[in-house]
Amino acid sequence: MKYTVLSIAVLALAVGCGQQEEAPQEETSRTAQQEEATAQSGREIRRGDSREEPQPLPRRDEVDPEKKIPDIEGGAQEDGYGLTMVVDGSSPQAFQESLELIAMDTTSEQYRQLDSALRFLGTYDKNAWSGLPNLYQSLDGLTGEEIIERARELRDSRRRQ
Repeated sequence: MKYTVLSIAVLALAVGCGQQEEAPQEETSRTAQQEEATAQSGREIRRGDSREEPQPLPRRDEVDPEKKIPDIEGGAQEDGYGLTMVVDGSSPQAFQESLELIAMDTTSEQYRQLDSALRFLGTYDKNAWSGLPNLYQSLDGLTGEEIIERARELRDSRRRQ
């Protein structure tokens, strides 16, 4: 009887040790697969067990406002007065900063109206045909509401043609 119990204990220990040895190999294999996937996709895959300080979000000013209308979202929880703020179109950077200030005091829906108007003007306004900086200069001194109205008027005139 002692021999049977001892045999079962040794067998359990051997099986347990064998599983512990396999786990790191599986983990190593999984890590190698993740590294290969990272190399192929160019994206970094982070494992949950490694604790690192979170990386800061990409700054909005990393997008060149001379080449692309900044992609910003409204940040207010309730309707704000951001659309009544005047836009500074003296330079692409000043324009982007104005949009960021407007976004801080508008809801997502309010800012979406302004963003839609800017993208429409960026495509169909003749000032934008020679580059976005010219569009920004043509919008200098207007409020967000006036920009939305300008886009609405251009859209209506294009429909009548």
